[in-house]
Amino acid sequence: MPGSSPESRRALITGATGFVGGWLARRLVEQGWDVHVIVRPGSRIDDLVELPSVVHVDDGVAPLHSIVAAAGPNVCFHMAGYYVGSHSDVDIRPLITDNLLFGTRLADALAAMGDCQMVNAGSYWQNAGGSSYHPVALYAATKQAFQDILQYYVESGRLGVVTLKFFDTYGPADRRPKLLNLLLAAAATQVPLAVSPGQQMIDLVHVDDAVGACLAVARPFSPASAPPPQCYAVTSGAPLRLRDLVDRIERIIGQNVPVEWASRGYRWREMMDPWDVAPVVPGWAPQVHLEDGIQSLWRSFGRPDASGRVGH
Repeated sequence: MPGSSPESRRALITGATGFVGGWLARRLVEQGWDVHVIVRPGSRIDDLVELPSVVHVDDGVAPLHSIVAAAGPNVCFHMAGYYVGSHSDVDIRPLITDNLLFGTRLADALAAMGDCQMVNAGSYWQNAGGSSYHPVALYAATKQAFQDILQYYVESGRLGVVTLKFFDTYGPADRRPKLLNLLLAAAATQVPLAVSPGQQMIDLVHVDDAVGACLAVARPFSPASAPPPQCYAVTSGAPLRLRDLVDRIERIIGQNVPVEWASRGYRWREMMDPWDVAPVVPGWAPQVHLEDGIQSLWRSFGRPDASGRVGH
């Protein structure tokens, strides 16, 4: 937070047990922030135990006001959410509970405390085809619904909001079955991966850059000069067709990536063309080149990259 003294840098994070949220928590601690996190009962907090942070457990019933008051954040990084690409009936409740109910309870507590900024994690899936709003999945619809709810808290309370619409993130220690991880696993095992015809666009942002975008918009909140809700895109600026991405990976690691093209169809409302969902984060630009990010991930599989280096 530029211009803030170390003792005033107090962060509250949701989703710190997730991929981007976990890396964000570690970066904040490294930079001297006083870090508090909210988790649900039964959450895996092994990685958080190693951090000098305060962990609060939300039971989903009691108001969040006491947790927010104890944390006293200047900035709340709301990274938590329930994701499913194609939902079934069993997903509807957690989609609503995690993406709408929890977020609204949090915003209500933050607005009651006042003088806080929320950095809200959105998704490019809210904007299929580059439309102002065209949800790819019910997940994206709940993200948009929460973003609309935040408008009320900005106008009626002392809460600032910046929504970051993330594209595909990747990086070390990612447990998610993301496309890049699956492609590298296919290369490592030489077990073919079933994919679409491969003409859709893929926009990969390294987790270091995703975290940098979060920090770039973290700033002191002043009710007297509170701006309307802001929305920015966290994008590499250089999306690739899936076929081109596979070619790029093969050149970088010097090994074949076995894929079975067109063995599965495109997702409904697949993002087929380049798109602009929002302005890019002011003063921020990705620093990790795709080649470097892929080489690092490949070494984590214990395989040499094209330069002959091997991970441990």
